[in-house]
Amino acid sequence: MTKSTTSTTSTTRTIARGPALACVVAAASLVLAGCASGGGGGGSSTSASSSSSASSSASPSTNDTPIDSLTAAIQSPIQAMDILKANDVPTRRALTLAYDRVLAQDDQGQLQPMIAESWANPTPTTFTYTIRSDAKFWDGTPVTAEDVAYSAQRIIAPDSKAAVAAGWGSVKSIAASGNTVTVVLKQPDNGFAYRAALDWFVVQKKYSEAAGADLGSPTKPGMGSGPYKVTSYSVADGATFDLTGTYWGEEPKVKQVVMQTIPDPETARLAMVQGDVDVYFDVPLAATRQFDKASEIAMSYVTGGYNDMLSMRTTTKPFDDVNVRTAMAYLSDTAGLTQPLFNGKATVAKSIVPAIQISSTINDPAKTDQFYAGLPAIPSFDIAKAKEALAKSSVAGGFTVDLPVDTTQPWMSPYAQNLAQNAKQVGITINVKNVSPADWGAGLSDPNASPLQLLALGAGTPSPSELPPVILGTIFNPSGYTTPELTKQLDALAAAPTAADTIPLLTPVLTTANTELPYIPLYDEQTALAMGKDYVWEGGYSYWAIGQTWPEYIRSAS
Repeated sequence: MTKSTTSTTSTTRTIARGPALACVVAAASLVLAGCASGGGGGGSSTSASSSSSASSSASPSTNDTPIDSLTAAIQSPIQAMDILKANDVPTRRALTLAYDRVLAQDDQGQLQPMIAESWANPTPTTFTYTIRSDAKFWDGTPVTAEDVAYSAQRIIAPDSKAAVAAGWGSVKSIAASGNTVTVVLKQPDNGFAYRAALDWFVVQKKYSEAAGADLGSPTKPGMGSGPYKVTSYSVADGATFDLTGTYWGEEPKVKQVVMQTIPDPETARLAMVQGDVDVYFDVPLAATRQFDKASEIAMSYVTGGYNDMLSMRTTTKPFDDVNVRTAMAYLSDTAGLTQPLFNGKATVAKSIVPAIQISSTINDPAKTDQFYAGLPAIPSFDIAKAKEALAKSSVAGGFTVDLPVDTTQPWMSPYAQNLAQNAKQVGITINVKNVSPADWGAGLSDPNASPLQLLALGAGTPSPSELPPVILGTIFNPSGYTTPELTKQLDALAAAPTAADTIPLLTPVLTTANTELPYIPLYDEQTALAMGKDYVWEGGYSYWAIGQTWPEYIRSAS
């Protein structure tokens, strides 16, 4: 988020808690957690005190001394300097330094002004954005409404292959007039409000058109209006960002940011101990034990929207049989693996919706418990019951299936191996296949890939209506599960005017999901941040920092 001094939002209906869809995964406001879904561990410093909190506790004292250079480590490479070409979490952390969004998100995930100094939603199908007049690109030219409109038009272009385009499916038109950009929708979509903060990265039209297919590459990284310009970039070596000195908002105290890819957590930990790395994002949960012991490192842990599932394509045998899907649920020792896989910093998921979205919307622990009590329980680990369920299926003797695992997500392989061992006891052979992050992501939407997949998503909004219309609808549905009645329920859920209105509409959707089991909910993860003791994340680390211009929060420790 940008700490703006501009006016507050102008809006005719509540959009701060309206659902969104497809970011932080290859779909709508979700994000494929990609190399970032392994969060926290038992914290020794700034740790969240509540599992319902999306930001960590207050930070220690700081000072405003300028920081000449800060080195941040990420687990996987910055894939591109263009949101149309990459949507993973590490890439987003880089993009937010150089490219403003039309709107921003605060530490609670709520919308705030950015390039748009105000915005309105005068009708259910119209959004208007008033573009600030003092923003400039790195080359000194002003940011115009035409640039802003172009930045979104390229997402919805007929030839667009952007993963985030799925979240813009309801858009009919995007037009600029004067200092205003107007978006007209084909039908009401309360989730669209968050698109402006999640996907709408502002690029200069002139530069982008000249760069063509090379836009976002090391030779043509782009032309943005963020506080930092891209000084150097390569997929292999990472990127360096330097302050422009002409930013319209308050400049971060960090003059230069160096982002390095360090896939191995222990290598990153040793680099931090030696003072070569200052910040390490998304520390894998299983690796946090050693980070906690290092006196040179301060750990922050927050519960956010990372959600893990086992997906089964219900249009492909044998997963078209609910008895097979039920057997798979009984074979998953989800609770037993929480400690070894996540250092205890995850909870067993009760539904396909991240727990933080439900608990923060209901905002009452007793009523939250009551909500979950009204849903069918996900089958818990029981080999005998798995055998019984499989015996009722069309493949009572068992079957063979591959299970791809993303090698950059530490929890996936051991979980899959454990599942395979359990499945062997009932005659099911699961061949665990290690794959790259790109191949894992591609397999989720490839009808020719294995029908059994692990899914790791990161929520982009605080609303509990964000995820179901994506993974049970037509946007991004690896399971392929659908029914006419479910479609009606999802349409009603997506049209809910406020987040609070989604709760009663969510019950029938989750009842179906927990009964039919196209997805087996596994874990709600925390996320972890490691920082050198010389620095502090002012105000406490937030899960929503994924979409914030994060150096604005870095201060020298007093």
